[in-house]
Amino acid sequence: MLCEQLGGQIGLTHMHSGASITLSGVFAERLCRHLDAPEDTPFPALGPLSRQHPWLEQMQSVAPNPSNLLLGDGLGMLFIELTDRCNESCLHCYAESAPERSARLSHEEIQRVLEEALKLGDPAVQFTGGDPLLHPDLCFAVQTARELGYQMLEIYTNGLALGEALLAQLLPHQPSFAFSVYSHEAAVHDAITRTPGSLMRTLKAMRRVQAAGLPLRVGMILMAENRGMEEATFAFLQAELGLDATQFGTDVVRSTGRGEFMRNNQPDNSRLQRFRHRVDTPQEDTSAPSEEDEGNPVRQGKLCISASGDVFPCIFSRRTTLGNIRKQSLSDILGSLEQRTLSAPSTERWQQCRESLSCSDCQAIAYLLQDAGRIIPIKQGGTHVAT
Repeated sequence: MLCEQLGGQIGLTHMHSGASITLSGVFAERLCRHLDAPEDTPFPALGPLSRQHPWLEQMQSVAPNPSNLLLGDGLGMLFIELTDRCNESCLHCYAESAPERSARLSHEEIQRVLEEALKLGDPAVQFTGGDPLLHPDLCFAVQTARELGYQMLEIYTNGLALGEALLAQLLPHQPSFAFSVYSHEAAVHDAITRTPGSLMRTLKAMRRVQAAGLPLRVGMILMAENRGMEEATFAFLQAELGLDATQFGTDVVRSTGRGEFMRNNQPDNSRLQRFRHRVDTPQEDTSAPSEEDEGNPVRQGKLCISASGDVFPCIFSRRTTLGNIRKQSLSDILGSLEQRTLSAPSTERWQQCRESLSCSDCQAIAYLLQDAGRIIPIKQGGTHVAT
């Protein structure tokens, strides 16, 4: 839960569901006193407000639990960066992937991570990178995931290495594909990827995937070089490939990796209204939640395994290393978080988390776990995160 103090009022936002409420008067005073109190002091019930907004009952849970914060009701999304090598060198790459990079997960590490992750929930898995097509064990990874029972499985790629032979090997396992397209204009797209001819090669790969009958979607990252082209790019993909709006999503450059140095590309969410779905996860169920879900929203957590074995709470949250699978199992890494000291408040760090991460829960996790220190409420005009 995010608590923001603004003058005599306090805004509360439930980070899992986005529900919010503004408190003033006696409720705001009581909450201010609670934030100033020792961390083991229980917060009094909010009475009628809690009955109207059941998520407020969580305010009576005082001590944040990093493991629960990470996974919520279970692991729901697993990103596996098979390699950090890529055949493009995109200007904004969050993972700083490039042709000269060489880190990659081993055959055994891929299998172990897939097995261990299933003990933490029922996650979707996305194989990414770098470009996952460049890893010699991609087909093994996809086959293993299917055999273990992963229902939602996606390969995020630029498609440049997706030849007929590789696609034929993947086809029996029915993966979904996601591609990045930065513009309908080849000159713009190729300048962003810094790879001549890359747009035409990506389109060729997408046509192959379509011809094979496999699901695909497209993500477009907006930056100074292509800002304002999203409508024309979507129209182009409609005409060329017959894509609809459910297969096209936009996001903005995040201040992580090479994107950290693109100061003229800091997030501008005003352009994300039409194409709302996120580009970093497989498509989710958009059916209306039940009344029970609305009263007690379910949040499933995320984990990212990098090509070097580092474990991050999100694919973009690369300043927050939880551990390394070459030193510990996933369960041991999560267990060790119980002894991890939560971060001290920092307005600068909170702003950094909001710039680099798109999800409110990922922002809160990074804010709490990014460095050592105790979590202490920030006074007037500040921010406090509670779980």
